[in-house]
Amino acid sequence: MRSLIGKLAWSNIRKRKSATITLFLLIMIAVLLLNIGLTVSLKLNSFQQEKISKLNTPDITAYFPVNEHVKEYESLVESYPYTEAWENESALLLPDVKINYGGNNTAIAFLILNMDSQRSMGLFNTTSRLETEDQSTIYLPYIFHGGSGYNLGDTFSFEYDNNKFTYTIGGFTEEPLFGTLTNGALKIFFNDEGYKQLEARLGKEVQFNFLSVQLNERAKEVKLEQKLSEQIFGSGTSSSFLVMRTDVGLEGNRVFVNILAAILIVFALIMVVISLIVIRFQIFGNIEDNLTNIGVLKANGYTSRQIISSFLLQFVSVSIMASIPGSLISVLVMPLVGNMISSSVGLLWPTTFEVFSALYSLLIVTVLILFVAYLSSRKIRRITPIAALQSGLLTHNFKKNHFPLASTSFNLQFALSLKSLFRQTKQNFMIVLIVAGLTFSSIFCSILNFNFKGDTSAVLDLVGLERTNLQLDLKKTDHAPGIIAEVEAMSEVQKISILEGRVASTDDSSFMLRVSDDYAKLETQTVYKGRQPIYDNEIAISGVIAKMKNKSIGDEIPVTFNGVTQNYLVTGLSQQINQLGMVATITEDGMRKLQPNYSVQSINVYLKEGEDPQAFIQKLEERFPGQWNVTNILDMLESTLSTFTAAVSSMTAVITAVTIIVVSLILYLVIKTLIMKRKREFGILKGIGYTTFNLMTQITFSLFPVIVVGVVLGSLAGYFYSDSAFVLLLSSLGIYNVQLAVNLPQVLLLCAVILVVAYVVSMLVARRIRKVSVYDMIMD
Repeated sequence: MRSLIGKLAWSNIRKRKSATITLFLLIMIAVLLLNIGLTVSLKLNSFQQEKISKLNTPDITAYFPVNEHVKEYESLVESYPYTEAWENESALLLPDVKINYGGNNTAIAFLILNMDSQRSMGLFNTTSRLETEDQSTIYLPYIFHGGSGYNLGDTFSFEYDNNKFTYTIGGFTEEPLFGTLTNGALKIFFNDEGYKQLEARLGKEVQFNFLSVQLNERAKEVKLEQKLSEQIFGSGTSSSFLVMRTDVGLEGNRVFVNILAAILIVFALIMVVISLIVIRFQIFGNIEDNLTNIGVLKANGYTSRQIISSFLLQFVSVSIMASIPGSLISVLVMPLVGNMISSSVGLLWPTTFEVFSALYSLLIVTVLILFVAYLSSRKIRRITPIAALQSGLLTHNFKKNHFPLASTSFNLQFALSLKSLFRQTKQNFMIVLIVAGLTFSSIFCSILNFNFKGDTSAVLDLVGLERTNLQLDLKKTDHAPGIIAEVEAMSEVQKISILEGRVASTDDSSFMLRVSDDYAKLETQTVYKGRQPIYDNEIAISGVIAKMKNKSIGDEIPVTFNGVTQNYLVTGLSQQINQLGMVATITEDGMRKLQPNYSVQSINVYLKEGEDPQAFIQKLEERFPGQWNVTNILDMLESTLSTFTAAVSSMTAVITAVTIIVVSLILYLVIKTLIMKRKREFGILKGIGYTTFNLMTQITFSLFPVIVVGVVLGSLAGYFYSDSAFVLLLSSLGIYNVQLAVNLPQVLLLCAVILVVAYVVSMLVARRIRKVSVYDMIMD
């Protein structure tokens, strides 16, 4: 029995070689994308954890300026009951370094450490390294190699405080937290001699401490983070500092990678659905074309179960055969994907073959194909031998003739195209679904690409970063009165705003508490429901906090800072990816209820159109010497987005290319099947005077309106519902409302490209009709 089923399956494959090849390619592409997406999604978290264990990354990391309070911070960590180990080492913090990254001049912060210092946490580890080194050797995070193209032995230069520093790249380091552009400063290493030379050259102003803490109970790290942040704030530190939990830093690094992986998986599943639609179309077409043969098989003793089993074997075999090269190709593509991942997480991604992901992809695709093939072939059970041999009612078309040729007012060629169009409604519906799904995917990625490369305001709103030119931090707490007003009055300044952060808590849940004098001045608005606080008893909390604490607008929520607790009225719900969505906002007066001696230490400066930030910084220093630490926020935002732009652009190109390939394959399959089915009809039409070009045009225009409908539906869905799709991808991060910018000409151009390619492919495939001749019809 098995051999009989196998022979039937092989016979079906041989009779439909082109259809089998088309299905093979579709499944191979689907498995390729699905395997990559699953590999990244399933492996990313464990990969980061392995690196943390290897490098002994601490549970809490902090850097802060060297001052008389350092012993107090160390005493706090030492006395914390869950501290297992801690160490504090010297570091240099350069808050506004100008570098060339990815071909662009950008600004970033450097956290410089001595590689020769004794440390047991956050170990110095290189992916590659020069054999020789001296005081001019610098060790950079791996993203400079993977994301910017630097190599060992290259010259690397940066500017700080109007001075240029040039070094030789001696190696690239793996760093789970400070190895990317998303977690503040980049961790840079020098040898002992080089570190001391740089320290002497830069002076005491950049001297910081780098504190690492390992806990014996991970759940207690939130409390220590809060206490340490409060103590640093309370000591009057005005310089930049950071206290970060490892889990927060890791999540921030992998957010973007997870988004891309999710998009790949969804697109791969769309490809699987397309394959399932094609299988259904093939089975129905096979049953219809071979109705008499099925009747003969049943009359000769074959059961419905055997015939159905042959279909199942046929498509499962194609699925398995296509999955193997799909998985193998993913191994070849994975180094490119791994390079993008490494640029995002700061760790060298291994390019090994993941057997589990490959088997999982194969299982998903095969089970779905088996299920759809079974449902589609059940129709065979209702076919009796006598009905199949008689054909008759089973194959006759009782549908209304909407375009009778005898009375139509249309051109005959056009009327024939319309008759063909309305005669194959199920096939047309299949094509519309496929083209609409693919067009939606392409439009969605195109819109996403535009928001990373063009209008970045929506992305920055989601991240929660303020779009300002410069951030000015006072170097001393006892600053001259009126200094902020003097900065605002400078001729180059359009406006200033205040937006500072403090680590606070509610019911032992730590979050970032942002403070501003007027939220209406901010360019980045994060509240999606309600409003920002205006009075001193009001607060806006993120959707993540609201869901965690079961709070809504109108409720009160307790906020604790530095041992003081106050209740605030919730006036709005906000959203942002930054700080994993754990953010709330209050007014300056509201902050003074928690910290009576609160004073502004940081301002955002927005320059007028056309003003040069560097010229303004120089003028600022001349007017207020030694008063401000200046950070070029706009450059830092652009550099952060630049690490993701290449990945989004690549994914957009891949999905657009796959869309064009799949549309071409589907048209090839449909048109070839159409010519085979209507070979006799086309021969008759040639006999009465129709040329090959006339018939090619007729075939093309019987399908082209369907393609147009699919492209229109897919583009409209992409235009109006890309926001909703993006919200679904980010819902786990507390994002509930997204308004992506849309470049309409770009969307229209993409639609036009799909339509032009579809038309050209249709005409090229329809050229097969030239082989149909009247002579062959007579001889047959």
